[in-house]
Amino acid sequence: MCGIFGYLSADPGLDEERVLSRAIEALWHRGPDDRGSFRSQHRGERVGLAHTRLSILDLSAAGHQPMVTPDGRYTVVYNGEIYNFQEIRAELEGLGDVFRSNGDTEVALHAYARWGAGALTRFRGMFALAIWDDREGTLFLARDRLGIKPLYYTRGPRGLAFASEVRTLLVTGFAERRLSRRALSSYFAFGSVSEPDTIIEGVSAVPPGHWLRVRDGEVVERAYWSLPIVPDREAAFEDEVRAIRPLLQESVRLRLIADVPIGIFLSGGIDSSALVALATRASAAPVHTFTVTFDEQRYSEASFAADVARIYGCDHHQVHLPADRAVDNFGDAIRALDQPSADGVNTFFVSKAAREAGLAVALSGLGGDEVFAGYNYFRVFGVLRTLAHAAGRLPGLHRGLSATESLPFAPTQVRKLSVLLRGGGSAGATYAALRAMFTPEERRSLLTAGVEVPSYLGVTVPDDLERLSTEGVVGPVNAYSALELVNYLRHTLLRDTDAMSMAHGLEVRVPLLDHVLVERMMRVQGPLKLGTLGSHDGGPTRGPAERPNKPLLTAAVTGLPDVAIRRRKMGFTLPYNTWFRGPLRPWMEGLLLGESIGRLGFLDPEGVSNLWRSFLKGDRYTTHARIWCVAALAGWCEANGVSS
Repeated sequence: MCGIFGYLSADPGLDEERVLSRAIEALWHRGPDDRGSFRSQHRGERVGLAHTRLSILDLSAAGHQPMVTPDGRYTVVYNGEIYNFQEIRAELEGLGDVFRSNGDTEVALHAYARWGAGALTRFRGMFALAIWDDREGTLFLARDRLGIKPLYYTRGPRGLAFASEVRTLLVTGFAERRLSRRALSSYFAFGSVSEPDTIIEGVSAVPPGHWLRVRDGEVVERAYWSLPIVPDREAAFEDEVRAIRPLLQESVRLRLIADVPIGIFLSGGIDSSALVALATRASAAPVHTFTVTFDEQRYSEASFAADVARIYGCDHHQVHLPADRAVDNFGDAIRALDQPSADGVNTFFVSKAAREAGLAVALSGLGGDEVFAGYNYFRVFGVLRTLAHAAGRLPGLHRGLSATESLPFAPTQVRKLSVLLRGGGSAGATYAALRAMFTPEERRSLLTAGVEVPSYLGVTVPDDLERLSTEGVVGPVNAYSALELVNYLRHTLLRDTDAMSMAHGLEVRVPLLDHVLVERMMRVQGPLKLGTLGSHDGGPTRGPAERPNKPLLTAAVTGLPDVAIRRRKMGFTLPYNTWFRGPLRPWMEGLLLGESIGRLGFLDPEGVSNLWRSFLKGDRYTTHARIWCVAALAGWCEANGVSS
């Protein structure tokens, strides 16, 4: 895992050496093992590439980047892992290619030299890469299918620049420290900025599953993969289990390939326990596992994780995080965010612990809920769409709901219900209402009068999903899964995991998001994912009280202990409520009530103060996530010198 940066510029005043040096310094945390840069010119246009390396495969100098083909034509900077690189290398060697290293970077470079953009369809993994073609004068950018690895770019007076992190584009001067007003809307709607927007005006994300080719100032963008939106496949539960089991086994096996120690984030829940079970069977050595524990026992999953680790004979590490240490590190966590987010701090602390224990790679169960239908929303999404569609036929109800929503004393749930019923039952509108952090009326109370709250919510809806789900060809479970994968997972979970783990130079791999597995799961009937259709374990369908969450996953990974399957779903979260009202309160009030709020120019001090008082009083709808959403934005802007 690494950090990459580059530019194409015709600006004669560009100080290339200084720009590349600043980029390397800004990306150093992502790749503390090596650094390198490359410069060239083509028809008066200058190109520069920079790379910082976290050595995972082939730790020798042969893996140094930027890496150039023997003929000098192609130069690559690459971030990620191509897990099937050995298979691709064997094919290339059969075609006559000769390799000097034992890693995947050179394989990616040779594959592009051989097959061009078509090489991307052969890659199985997570990646963001840039390749300069010195003969044609073209820059090629590409990002993995699900957006596991980030890649951003901007175009301005100084030229085009790209980077692994938005902040690198700021420190190199290719992007201005100016907040995107459009991004504010999606940020307050969902607690993170929806792609392709970023929090910075003029900076965009390369869409997942896409490539960009830049030549003579023109940018061409193409998709090479999209999430399959296809009719649900009819099959028996046992047949689906038999098909999914080898995909899970292969996905974990491929992600255990490394020349450095690997660990697993273990909560003791289904997803992480499944990874431990599969990794233990594929590894000759005991698996390293990590769990964060707290003094506040109601938030701690320590006992569950310890039981699973003992059953599988893991080398288990419990990292205790007392409140006083959290107080000292919360500022560091905000500074580690590449973009503000209402999530991610938990990953910061567990990644820090894993890196301090000597690991450079960790596996995470991220994606299990989105792929295997683990959230309660999967069970109600279809019902709520039907309800909202019916409400759309009652214009009087719309007027009443709109009037109720604008009342200052209207409860949050009433406002969310109003937004839901006025959405007309479309998949995107229903999803937006379910996932909303703040309703439009609440956003207006937090933002200054000069900041418009547009109707744009930032929900990404895959092509054909609205039509196929409305026609009933794609069921509500798979429709919701698709929306989760391209929204909450992409814009919040994956982005935060990358930023917070790479802040400590730790690579996080996500086996449950292997694209081959995801494609297969998107064809499975939704009721099978919920355990409400067919048989399970050779018997009749179980009642709701007996049915395990994510039954396809628990059946495909045989022998999972009851301590993982039968426990109440918790989710890995920190004791925010206790800390924000206790030891972190002075720090939080410094962010939320201090002069910095007014200086930002877009947050209304009175609205923020009212929200904080509501939280302190224990209002059930003023959750810690809503408070942290505002605090993280204010803290991030202050740390990065960004204002409206």
